[in-house]
Amino acid sequence: MPNPLLALEGKVAIVTGSGQGMGRGIASMLARAGACPVIVDLVAERANAVAKEVEALGVHSLALHADVRKPAEVQRIVDATVQKFGRLDIGVSNVGGLGGQKMSTVLDSDESFWDSVVELNLRATYLCDRAFAKAMIAAGNGGAIVNIASISGLRASVRLSPYGAAKAGVMHLTQTLAMELAPHRIRVNCIAPASVDTPDTFEHQPPEQKAAAAKHIPIGRLGRPEDIGGVVLMLVSPLTAYVTGQTVLADGGLSCTTARPPSSG
Repeated sequence: MPNPLLALEGKVAIVTGSGQGMGRGIASMLARAGACPVIVDLVAERANAVAKEVEALGVHSLALHADVRKPAEVQRIVDATVQKFGRLDIGVSNVGGLGGQKMSTVLDSDESFWDSVVELNLRATYLCDRAFAKAMIAAGNGGAIVNIASISGLRASVRLSPYGAAKAGVMHLTQTLAMELAPHRIRVNCIAPASVDTPDTFEHQPPEQKAAAAKHIPIGRLGRPEDIGGVVLMLVSPLTAYVTGQTVLADGGLSCTTARPPSSG
């Protein structure tokens, strides 16, 4: 049963990259709170599967296949959402990662590594946030946007320079948008997770890397997709109506330590 304190029942939420991993967990948590998640993924089959999962929780959903690095595709998902539901209340820019690229030092990498990772993590967030905001402004009902960054945007991560730089950019974009959109009653916040246990988090790395990363986290485990989803619920609900422009560290206490775990993205 949806929590009345969250007041999310019937709210419409686009979650990009929600066909798997962290985005799937975010969409599931929103559905459990009574919101209607729009599942956006690069792979149509994944989006369809997650949409069925959340509909089984008793809410309406919509599955959309899109590449959010392309402005026209981003606009299409927003238009399709408004056409189906008549509104957009929440936007979660979750797409990110290395996009299949292997980690590399600055000296050993080439421009394509930098360009592709920055495009996926920063440019895509900008494109989505802009489209979300325009739809919310047109409706005149306010709204909430949450960007997913990373602790890598706050601390040096060896062999992940474009990823960390892009996530730092996401945090800055969040603050700027919070200022620009406040007059429209749109709040914009950000979440910076540490390592979250998803299939692609430790892609291209040996199995022991996962255990090594968990050892550095005070809580004693990696994050779970639902952990991040819980923070999203908080940030898009009226419970945080006076919070905007902030980055919430969801890192199991890692940022309180001096430890630097093996880079995992």
